Amino acid sequence: MTDALGHPAVPHTDFVRITRAALAEDAIRARLQQHFGQIPVLSAEERTRSLEQWLAQWNGRDPVHVFAYGSLIWNPAMHCEVRGPGRLFGRHRRMALRSLFGRGTPQFPGLMLTLLPGGCCQGLVLTLDARVVREELALLWRREMVSGSYQPRRFRVCTAQGPLQCLVFDRNPDHPSFVGPLGFEQELHILSQAVGPLGPNRDYVFQTVEALEAWKLTDVRMMRLARALREMEPGASGAPDDRIGPGERGAGSAEPDSAEQ
Repeated sequence: MTDALGHPAVPHTDFVRITRAALAEDAIRARLQQHFGQIPVLSAEERTRSLEQWLAQWNGRDPVHVFAYGSLIWNPAMHCEVRGPGRLFGRHRRMALRSLFGRGTPQFPGLMLTLLPGGCCQGLVLTLDARVVREELALLWRREMVSGSYQPRRFRVCTAQGPLQCLVFDRNPDHPSFVGPLGFEQELHILSQAVGPLGPNRDYVFQTVEALEAWKLTDVRMMRLARALREMEPGASGAPDDRIGPGERGAGSAEPDSAEQ
């Protein structure tokens, strides 16, 4: 089966859903390897070593805060408390990570969110009780560290209750899936066409933007992408608008001298 561009398509019945149960069974990684066994992934030992390295910074008593800026906002799949919105200064979200087995395929990769330097990223802070930190982070590592495309780091995130040290999945510029900032039209083309085991790439954009809007959070570029993708759907009128109107930069965008978010 192929898509409209002649690329191998993923049947809708084969879409994978990220749930806590699936993560606990490591079923998602197994399913992705079944589809795309040629793509290298971290072994269970490598993944555990990465988690232990991050946990070495934790005192074992306090809760752990996780900064969510993508799908973790609308589908955390963990036992956690939603603490509320937070702002991470010095980073902005960007579709700068190739998705070979999530929202795309090796033949036609999609794009996933990561963080780039500069600006400010608005997201959600999730809190793990100290009693379940190891169990829940093990599930989170199975989800976010399939191939090591992120660097788990600790960053200061500003919240209404004050600053918090949060676990943040930052960019890994040395990973082969990291592509850096792409032009708007190039992003739009990929996002409108790519489909993988986790579903259409455009749905990832729609769900992220809907979650941001539900929390009254701003990301100008993501909202522009969602609007343009909607306009490309069958029956939609008008053409994608590649312009930023006056006053649209907002708190979720990159700084003027940075790459546009």
